[in-house]
This record gives sequence, structure tokens and C-alpha cells, in this order.
Amino acid sequence: MKKRRVFDEAFKRMAIELSYAKGSVQEVARELGIDSSRITKWRQSHKSLGQVATA
Repeated sequence: MKKRRVFDEAFKRMAIELSYAKGSVQEVARELGIDSSRITKWRQSHKSLGQVATA
């Protein structure tokens, strides 16, 4: 049975900021070894909370 990976807020913020800086969720997901839908969900949740990275 595969263990579920848990990501802390700092990692999530870094992934979100990278995805905006690079302009590609898929590219960042590949580099970090995670599914692109996970980053998309993080971006949506942070956007709804008003925590969008300004870069």
C-alpha cells in the first residue's frame, strides 16, 4: 500500500509561485514530481482566500 504524501504550506506556496512564474502548471508539476491537478487545486484554494502570489 502506497503512503499518502503530505505537503506543508511552504511547499504549496513555493509550487504555486513557481507555476505563476513559469506560466505552466504542468511543467512545475513534472519538475516537482507531483500531479498537476494538485497544484491547480492549491492555486484555486489560495486564490479564493485572497493569497495570490504577486510576481
